[in-house]
Amino acid sequence: MGGIRQRGNSFIVDVTIGGVRRTCTAGTREKAVQAHADLRAELLRSVGADVVHKTTWTLKQAVEKAAQVSWAGRANESNALQNAQFALDYFGAALPLTDLTADRLDDYTQHLADQGNSNGTINRKLAAVSRCLSLAVERGKLDRKPSITRRQEGVGRVRFLSNDEEAASLDLLQRWGKSDHVDVFTLLIDTGMRGGELFRLEGRDCDLAQGLLSIWQSKNGHPRSVPMTDRVREIIERRRLLYQRGPLFPYDKNWFGRIFDKMKHTLGLSEDSQFIPYALRHTCASRLVQRGISLLIVKEWLGHKTVQVTLRYAHLCPANLLAAVHVLNTTRGDQKNATTGGAGYTVNTEHTLASSVGAC
Repeated sequence: MGGIRQRGNSFIVDVTIGGVRRTCTAGTREKAVQAHADLRAELLRSVGADVVHKTTWTLKQAVEKAAQVSWAGRANESNALQNAQFALDYFGAALPLTDLTADRLDDYTQHLADQGNSNGTINRKLAAVSRCLSLAVERGKLDRKPSITRRQEGVGRVRFLSNDEEAASLDLLQRWGKSDHVDVFTLLIDTGMRGGELFRLEGRDCDLAQGLLSIWQSKNGHPRSVPMTDRVREIIERRRLLYQRGPLFPYDKNWFGRIFDKMKHTLGLSEDSQFIPYALRHTCASRLVQRGISLLIVKEWLGHKTVQVTLRYAHLCPANLLAAVHVLNTTRGDQKNATTGGAGYTVNTEHTLASSVGAC
């Protein structure tokens, strides 16, 4: 029931009407339900029953509208709907948006944290609620949007596969006779595509003449093209003959994830929580950066909305640091000689550092 949540051995009752909030604690769920009804009746008497009939949306109506006009057809549609469902389960579908105050949203945030959600996951669930509230304001169903405090997200460790791990994974899939999984694994690691992007790829999206794969439906809503490596081209040419209509990879993330988890266990990586299919995308990005490709190019390749997302890979480009370390390796005497041309790399340090920035 919306407005009632368990905390330890007791239940917190929370009722807001017309911006006025009342809370209490009950020892059992039955008492909490009764207390909720009593608090609601009390608030209706003090605030006015007409508040309930004010033209507004319930949370369910707001979610349905957001699903229709904001999320439908987008790559993140299912995830957005799933994140919105968490709010419906917590607050209750019938909750008027006028009762969704900043304090209640703070409590929801804490509830998600207590359930073990990471800050990033919490923020994505809050984003779904935020979109619903913004839409209600835009459509005149809510006077103003309550404040939503998001959690600070850390960059976290970027897990990418080594060449040996890639070879071992592909060898295992081949020995199991999972040729389709081999194709998907290879495409994900060589293109950096998201799983959903790959599973929507059709033959008409593949330009063999220019060596490009076109991604029309991406997470950020902007189409992009990704170059083909030699082995990607071979796979695309072969699969275009097999699948002349529709997706070249008629699968989904669960189909791939089940075998990936089995492979992970067989390789002795069960305890590595970051060895997941998304690590293949990280691998593509990491290899591009490590081999001197500009972060701006990597941003366009992966389809990041902002370069700040791409910056998580910046530390993998050592060119700037390797050039700078010569300064620290230089002795006092070497520096003195360098000013007269005794140490060539010191004389050219500024040029070297400036040049390396462009590469990374």
